[in-house]
Amino acid sequence: MESLLSEVEVARREIREGRFQRSMALVTAFAAIVSGFEAYMQHQRGAFANRWMWTPVGLTVPVGLAAAGALFSKRIARSFLPVISLVSLLDGAIGFGLHVRGIQRLPGGFKIGQYNVVMGPPVFAPLLLSIVGILGLTASFLRREILPYPPPKRRALAGALGALAARRRSAEAADLENDVAHGRFQQGMALSAVFLCLLSGGEVYFEHLRGSFNQRFMWIPAWATLPMVGVGLAAVGSGWVARALLPFVSVGTFLVGLLGFTLHLRGIKRMPGGFSNLQFNITLGPPLFAPLLFSAVGLLGTLASLLRRRQD
Repeated sequence: MESLLSEVEVARREIREGRFQRSMALVTAFAAIVSGFEAYMQHQRGAFANRWMWTPVGLTVPVGLAAAGALFSKRIARSFLPVISLVSLLDGAIGFGLHVRGIQRLPGGFKIGQYNVVMGPPVFAPLLLSIVGILGLTASFLRREILPYPPPKRRALAGALGALAARRRSAEAADLENDVAHGRFQQGMALSAVFLCLLSGGEVYFEHLRGSFNQRFMWIPAWATLPMVGVGLAAVGSGWVARALLPFVSVGTFLVGLLGFTLHLRGIKRMPGGFSNLQFNITLGPPLFAPLLFSAVGLLGTLASLLRRRQD
C-alpha cells in the first residue's frame, strides 16, 4: 500500500511538472480511435455521399500511429505528432462548416432550425476531432516521464532539483510552449475540458432529443454537463476551485461516460438480432463509443486539477 501511494505521488508530481508526454499521447491515440470509429458509423448512415466524409476516418490511422510512435520516440512526439494533430484540428473545423451547411440545405434551413438541427447532421460532432488535434498538440509540447524511476530517496531529491530548474527556466521564458512543458497550464486545460464538455453535452442533448428522452437515464449526461462546465470555468479564475472541487466533478463526469457506454451497449444488445446482427445494429443503434467522450472530459478535468497555474 505504501509503495502504491508512493507511485501515485510520483505520478502527481510529474503531471504538475509537465512530464506526462507518453500518457497524453496514449490519451490522444484513444480519442482518435473513438472519434474515427464514430465518424465512420455516422457517415456510413449517409453512405459517404460526400467525399469529405472520409477525411475524419482516414485521419484515424496516421493520428493513432503518430501518437503510438510518440510513446517510444521523442523525435516523433516533437515533429510528426504536432503536424498531424494540426491537420486533425483543421479537419474538424472544416467538418463543422460542412455540417452547418448540411443543416442549411435541409428543407426550411435554419428557419425551422429547431427541427433541422436535431434531425440533420450532428452539428458539433466534427469539432470533437478538433479536440483530438488539441490533445496531440499538447502532448508534443510536454516533457517525457522519467522512466525507469530512481530509488525513493534519489527520486525525491531529483524531483526537488527538477522543480527548481523548471522554475528557473520558466522565469527566463514565459512563452506558451515553455509553460506547457513545465505543467503551468492549468487554466488552459480547464478551458479545454469545458469546451469538450459543451460539445459533448450539446451532441448528447440533440441525439437524445431524437429519441424523445424515452429513458430517464438519457437526462444524466445533459444534467452532468452543467456542473462540469460551471466548475471548470470557476477553476480558470480560482486555484482553490481547481484543486478542491474540479477533481470530484471530473471523476463524476468520467463515471457518467462509463455508465453511458454500458447503456449504449445494452441498447445494441436489445435490438433485433442483438450482437449476432452486430454490423447492422452498431451502425443504426445508439452510438457505442460516444459516451466515452464524457469520460475524456472527466480525464481532462482531473489532469487540470493536478497541473500548476502560470503564476505558480
